[in-house]
Amino acid sequence: MAENKLMRLLLTFTHPERQRFLDYLNSPFFNQNQELVKFYTAILPSLQKTNPQPLQEEKVWKKTMGAIPFDTARYHRISSDLLKNGERFLATFRFSQNKSLQAAYTLHALNEKKLLHDFPYALNYAQQLHQKSTYRDSEFYYTQFLIENENNNYLDFVKKRIDDSNLKDVMHNLDVFYLINKLRCCCAILHYKNVTSFDTELVLMDEIVHHLRAKSYQHIPVVNIYYVILLTLIESEDEKHFLHLKKLIANHEEQLPPLVNKEMYLYAIQYCIVKINAGNLNYYREIFSIYQQCLQGDVLFDRGVIAPGNYKNIITVGLRLHEYQWTEDFIKKYNPYLPEDEQENAYTFNMARVFFFQKKYDEVLNLLQQVEYNDVFYMLDSKLTLIKTFYELDENESLDALLDSFSMLLRRKKLISQQYRTIYTQFVFYVKKMLRYTDKKKLQALKDEIHTAKNVADLGWLKEKIDELV
Repeated sequence: MAENKLMRLLLTFTHPERQRFLDYLNSPFFNQNQELVKFYTAILPSLQKTNPQPLQEEKVWKKTMGAIPFDTARYHRISSDLLKNGERFLATFRFSQNKSLQAAYTLHALNEKKLLHDFPYALNYAQQLHQKSTYRDSEFYYTQFLIENENNNYLDFVKKRIDDSNLKDVMHNLDVFYLINKLRCCCAILHYKNVTSFDTELVLMDEIVHHLRAKSYQHIPVVNIYYVILLTLIESEDEKHFLHLKKLIANHEEQLPPLVNKEMYLYAIQYCIVKINAGNLNYYREIFSIYQQCLQGDVLFDRGVIAPGNYKNIITVGLRLHEYQWTEDFIKKYNPYLPEDEQENAYTFNMARVFFFQKKYDEVLNLLQQVEYNDVFYMLDSKLTLIKTFYELDENESLDALLDSFSMLLRRKKLISQQYRTIYTQFVFYVKKMLRYTDKKKLQALKDEIHTAKNVADLGWLKEKIDELV
């Protein structure tokens, strides 16, 4: 178990990080166990292979321990110790890259050691260094709070407090840090409530919204953006919040780190998805524009990998807008950037969808048989595509059976959120009615109902099919 965890950790290291970890292990300050150095050196060649295989324990042991007989318990103990050192290395390396945080902790050390004569110079250095920070995110205000808090402690020690201005700075930075993280958590919880059966109490959210309505934070973009994201979630009918969000993200993208930008774009994208599911198909063009902007800036990538959900959603939008060639090019170009174990399934499923739009239904059925349903969203969309394919092929017997089994699955599968349960159930409901109705008046009434429906999966396809029947 320890060895598996160790390899998972070490395989995430870049080449420079592997070398730095070796330097870390060779430093007596961090490690005094030379067995760990030898053990790491023995497994290092395996980390550099394209497709690393499980370690051959006895060979690694021999390179580490020489002629000493193999000892399973001791081998796994060394693996465990190296894992702990690898985790500490990541924390240490992260801290070494954050010069402002180091300066804040230096101020704490000077206060603790009562080196008060040196404090003003260190404070001036810390403040100047921190103001040069590239980003104004949560971490910025947390570090600013630490610096001001140490300044406050210093003023108490030397009894040179003239007014409460420093305390105001301490409180301001602490409040901003709290607001950013509280808003971020509230947004995440509201989002997950929309897509999964997720339930957590939103303590103080109403009070925070009331505070932000009364006090402007336009001068702190990260607070302002998370606040507007929250408004898109709790006042989704008011489209001005979405338009405001797009403008804010575009105007302040350079002030925020890539991961924060990615998160904010994803909220804008999710808003579009909710609107589309509610029947506003004009948002396909909005979301397509956002995705293209994200791809140009590599916003959707994390360490060179694109999330399968984003990959699938981009393809959905491209197909809905009949951008078939663009979509097929996207599938082929970006499939290698998916997690390796997802690539085959994603390529198969999404090419099936392309073939569906190209009316190559036999190819669709062939490919969907190869899709593994280890993800709830792949499962839902594969069932949806299969229903539409049977409909287009007039395979009514197979279609009836599938509609019934899908309805049962939607009722029983606990991981499906109420929102997704509703939109897919509504889709099944309307398909069944289209199959059952033959009377022109009933079909016309059904058409009117579908064209005004909301919260239905694949509403565009339903509208197209009912139009063909009337």
